[in-house]
Amino acid sequence: MPRSVKTDPNLKAGNPTKPTNLSDGASREWDRLTGELERSRIHLSEGHRATLTLAATVAADIAAMWKVIEKEGLYWTNKKTGEPKEHPAAKRMDALRRDYLKALTMLGLRASVAQPEEVKTETLEGILHG
Repeated sequence: MPRSVKTDPNLKAGNPTKPTNLSDGASREWDRLTGELERSRIHLSEGHRATLTLAATVAADIAAMWKVIEKEGLYWTNKKTGEPKEHPAAKRMDALRRDYLKALTMLGLRASVAQPEEVKTETLEGILHG
């Protein structure tokens, strides 16, 4: 049996306006996220603009940190002691991922918010006489 969808009567569906001051990476992430949310039937409102902006910006920052890690590696060697240390970008990546998950959760990425698909069921009579 499909789960019922909880709706908030105070939430007016609508499309949040993309901020004009996003970086190129964050702007691409905004478009990707809004497309994925729409395809997932997660309803947004104008009130989601700040959270969506945060998610897009954090996703762009994660991509930037990943490029640094790919170029420089996860670890670097302390020149004085020779001891391997975790790259600062790797440490920042952990915090960014946590923030990204929090923002996605705030945007409604959980099963109870998505609108269920319509399931068309055929009756035995329809199958036999259809």
